[in-house]
Amino acid sequence: MSTSIHTTTKAFLVAVCLAVPTAMMADTMTETMYEEFAQNQPEMEQNQIMVSASRMKLQVKNAEGQTMEVFNLIGDKVYTQRIEAQSKSFDLGQLPHGYYIVKIGNFSRKVYLH
Repeated sequence: MSTSIHTTTKAFLVAVCLAVPTAMMADTMTETMYEEFAQNQPEMEQNQIMVSASRMKLQVKNAEGQTMEVFNLIGDKVYTQRIEAQSKSFDLGQLPHGYYIVKIGNFSRKVYLH
């Protein structure tokens, strides 16, 4: 059963990775750009989870009380952290440079850490 769940998770992560175009990634988004983007999205809910990546750091907003999981592209979980604040930064400098899938509840996003 556990192997089946792990295989299903890997398949889901690969599908998400392929479905999110690289152009949509926020790998170079600064805090100012992040705020401007959020303000210019009238249809966006104020409590929608947002993730941005800058170098080897992730900025997560609107996910307080949830658990963030980071997966490499082959589906291995490489980082897990409970989010204890409305806005939180995570230093992922211990991970190799590359693409990752960030999953928080039903939300997922492909990011590039460099």
